[in-house]
Amino acid sequence: MELGLACPVCGQLNTIRSTSCSRCGTVLAPAAQMQASAASSAPPGPPAPPAPPGAAPPSPLQNQPPPMQPQASYARTAVAPPPPPPSAPRYDAATGQALGGDPNKPAAKTMFFGALQQQAVTPRLVVIKGEGGDGVTYHLSGTSHLVGRSEGDISFAEDVFLSPEHAKFTVQDGRLFVQDLSNNNGVFVRIKRPVLLDNGDSFLLGEQLLHIDSRPLPDYAPDAQGTYFYGSPRPNGAFRIVQQLAGGGEGLIRSANGNTLSMGREGNDLDFPDDRFISGHHAKLDLSDDAKVLLTDTGSRNGTFIRIKGAQELFHGDYLFVGQQLFRVEIS
Repeated sequence: MELGLACPVCGQLNTIRSTSCSRCGTVLAPAAQMQASAASSAPPGPPAPPAPPGAAPPSPLQNQPPPMQPQASYARTAVAPPPPPPSAPRYDAATGQALGGDPNKPAAKTMFFGALQQQAVTPRLVVIKGEGGDGVTYHLSGTSHLVGRSEGDISFAEDVFLSPEHAKFTVQDGRLFVQDLSNNNGVFVRIKRPVLLDNGDSFLLGEQLLHIDSRPLPDYAPDAQGTYFYGSPRPNGAFRIVQQLAGGGEGLIRSANGNTLSMGREGNDLDFPDDRFISGHHAKLDLSDDAKVLLTDTGSRNGTFIRIKGAQELFHGDYLFVGQQLFRVEIS
């Protein structure tokens, strides 16, 4: 318990010997009272001499005592110690939950900015070129969708290059996969980076369907009678490109120029001047270090497509051919 003087104006607690408030400067009563008490106990002085004749009588205000200052009273004020700072919450480093909390109290939930943020992503197929008109969109809201000429959820009855059940699209946790179900014509996905080709792999440039033949040429040796087979000089190419014709059969066969082969509409090792969907320098093939063939799109306008094997995941912005239908994938 601490003794002090409480200021009657602002309530500030001052020390017992203070003559004025430390906050507002108000004169405190104890010192003033002591001065007044000392003045009253002093012996009276001689009477004041009479006023000279003609002097003005004293003003009534001069006979009044000076105004009293507000008196302060002694106060006994208990000064409580400051409260201890709150202890910092502790959290489990693994779970992020506060330690020592009520386990039965439900955790606060984080709110979404808007309702659209909570909606599940629905993959879509947008027709870029094909039957039904450009821009037609198919929403893949189920878990499995069949595409074909006569069967499935999405059908194109006039596309003679489609099998009755040609491809299957599957949605798993917001991810989209396509599987080739066709017997002959396959599903082709546009490449976004160089890809390795195995012997017999097929790919599309414009309207040209080509496949790679990387088998070694037969040994150049005579028959049992010592006679060599007559033919054109053997090329020094490491692989060959074979053009596959509509309805079956092979067209052009072009051997690589050493370990590389360029393709396009003009100025390449293999040109297709009449194909208006092929760029001037469209794609190239190179022999890789592990004796495989590397297919690279060289900045073509319409892209280079490779036939998939089995099932393959698709991503936003991918393009694929199913029969003569060109789709763009949208998953955002």
